[in-house]
Amino acid sequence: MDKVVLVRYGEVTLKTPYVRSFMEKKLLEHIKFILDRNNVKYGEIKLISGRIFVRNVENAYEIAKIVSNIFGVVSTSPAVEVQTKLDSIREAVIEYSRKVLKDNMTFAIRARRVKKFPVKSKDLERILGADVLEALKGRNIRVNLTSPNITIYVEVRSRKTYIFHEVLEGVGGLPYGVEGKAISLVSGGIDSPVATWLIMKRGVKVIPVYFNSGKFTSEEAVEKAHKVMEILRKWVPEKEFYFYEVNYEKALNEMVKKVKPQLVCLACKRTMLKTAIKLAIKEEAKAVITGESLGQVASQTLDNMFAIGYDLKFLILRPLIGLDKEEIVKIARKIGTYNISSKAAVECKASPVFRGYKAAAHADISVISELEETVEIDELVNELVKNTRKVFI
Repeated sequence: MDKVVLVRYGEVTLKTPYVRSFMEKKLLEHIKFILDRNNVKYGEIKLISGRIFVRNVENAYEIAKIVSNIFGVVSTSPAVEVQTKLDSIREAVIEYSRKVLKDNMTFAIRARRVKKFPVKSKDLERILGADVLEALKGRNIRVNLTSPNITIYVEVRSRKTYIFHEVLEGVGGLPYGVEGKAISLVSGGIDSPVATWLIMKRGVKVIPVYFNSGKFTSEEAVEKAHKVMEILRKWVPEKEFYFYEVNYEKALNEMVKKVKPQLVCLACKRTMLKTAIKLAIKEEAKAVITGESLGQVASQTLDNMFAIGYDLKFLILRPLIGLDKEEIVKIARKIGTYNISSKAAVECKASPVFRGYKAAAHADISVISELEETVEIDELVNELVKNTRKVFI
């Protein structure tokens, strides 16, 4: 028996033949890249009829776990591979059951087969179940078809058969990068990394942008943001990954001087969006991603989001728009950013709340027009784009 890892993908199979072939090729490339980056030994990676097989592996479970965290993968299973011959399958299932079933356990056999295989799936389950009971008699091993301790799966294909009992849930989605590029506004907070990850999951290559507020933030906040970028990088199955760091202190200082405290957040968000759009055009990206969740804070009311984004004429993606904080935190824990993002740090000393004011919660378009003229946002944006550095990770 040879150790292999079965890799399943779902949504990709629904595409047209040309698109499916393109996405499958990308998925194969990403699996190879991630395994090589993790210094994992394997023999070959092969695509056969809607499954990807990683063959000749030393630690099948380790590889299955690593591959399950690649965008586009629905699930993985460490398995053993044998010839598709009834005698070989029976012998392999007995040996496999000896390793995974402990005394007093219950089990079930679930088989799937290609049409050419002479034994029907249900008949094969009965044959293999009887073999296991006979081979392990004296250990109080019993069959339980409704809620067994372990289910042994037997997937019979035309040439090879695969036996496994573990199914590791994957992240799903589409292979990274197949849907083009987007710029993402990322801070060290909880929300923006989650928003970025969710769009990555939909096959978009992301280029994060971090606005470093200098004296208006803390060293801890800057450090958090950089660490978040490092975590996001781990999810990227490509050699190159970078983010833009914008020197934002001077621009923010202008807003604090010229804008009413209650409106600083609106001016700040508008400036950030316009800067991100300029960078998106430079990168030939098709959208800007934000971590806004409807109604979570004053700048994220429906009125304010409408006003801040008014007449920008560029696609703004807000993947968290309908999620509450608990849902966002759950995803942050899953992707590994929560422990960093949740650490206390002074994020913005320019915010109305920090300075003892209430932020405006229901601005209209006229307020935005006034802010555009008061702080000359377009000029600020041009200067910000010039004072932006590209940071490779």
